[in-house]
Amino acid sequence: MANPMHVVFINPGHANLDNPTGHFWPEASRFAHAVAEDLDIQLEILHAERNAFRLQALVQDILKRPQKPDYLLLVNERFALTPIFDAIDKAGIPFFLAYNHYNQTLHLQPKPRQTHKHWLGALVPDNEFAGYQLAKKLITSLKGEPARLLAFSGDDVTSASLLRVKGLKRALQEHPSAKLQYIMPGEWRYDIPQQRTPGLLRRHPDINLIWAANGAMGLGALKGSTQSLRLQKVNIASINWDQDEITALQNGDLYASVGGHFMTAGWSLIMLYDYHHGRDFIDDGGSYQQRKIFEAVTRDNIQDYLPVLQTRQWQQLDYRGMSKTYNPELKNYQFSLGKTLRLGY
Repeated sequence: MANPMHVVFINPGHANLDNPTGHFWPEASRFAHAVAEDLDIQLEILHAERNAFRLQALVQDILKRPQKPDYLLLVNERFALTPIFDAIDKAGIPFFLAYNHYNQTLHLQPKPRQTHKHWLGALVPDNEFAGYQLAKKLITSLKGEPARLLAFSGDDVTSASLLRVKGLKRALQEHPSAKLQYIMPGEWRYDIPQQRTPGLLRRHPDINLIWAANGAMGLGALKGSTQSLRLQKVNIASINWDQDEITALQNGDLYASVGGHFMTAGWSLIMLYDYHHGRDFIDDGGSYQQRKIFEAVTRDNIQDYLPVLQTRQWQQLDYRGMSKTYNPELKNYQFSLGKTLRLGY
């Protein structure tokens, strides 16, 4: 196309892989770039570096531009954008929310295109399902042995963290013999679980499972558990699919990793691309969508995912095969790496 659609994606995390919160947000940018390249989208990515004030400032700077983008792709990290939602809408740039919910009332979210006319929609990974799936994998790994869990949540604010913990507790209700011995916020960081795990394992010697709400915390807990000099093996599972998680999984140090949600920005670009070309995603799941994007990679199925999880060469996949613009016969989006690999896109 002579004039490709221009999208600004404001990533709330870091641009570089070398940061204390893990690879999630850098990977989100890399994946979004691969999708944009395939669909000929002019994608501009700005990073807020996990700073809520910087996130707000970046958005407000875009709103003041004389030459505005066609679309804004936003992440409401720590609900920092909720107070300025009216201002975003009044700027007249069509915008889309990815990853996090609009507000903390998690069971009740407003509908796009109503009060805020330029808010096109939202794509939120089902974080409760992720926390539930992670806990189920851990509990069943013990083959009937009573489960005693240590859990590291992300924080006490973001919807992703709150919902993953909710999923963890739902899994515990299904397994009455399983007990949550201790839960603490790891602030999405490597160092806090690394420092706290040895002491927590000494204080609670019956802990045999560690549930971590992201990869950095899972790897930190792994390091901390080896430093604790515990003779008993502790099964550890985390959420993200970071490169180091996959390596630890291959080595047998990590039991499972639930991930795929970093791809949400890329999937959102496909939805926006189709919307831009007259195929409204509202007909496939509504304007505010929560999808079970997460997939569990374990020692049993890791070989199916390694072709891309090892190389991280996201551009090798054909994202046009997932677009309804290029495939008018496509009725439903298939936002899943596993399905993408099996379908040979």
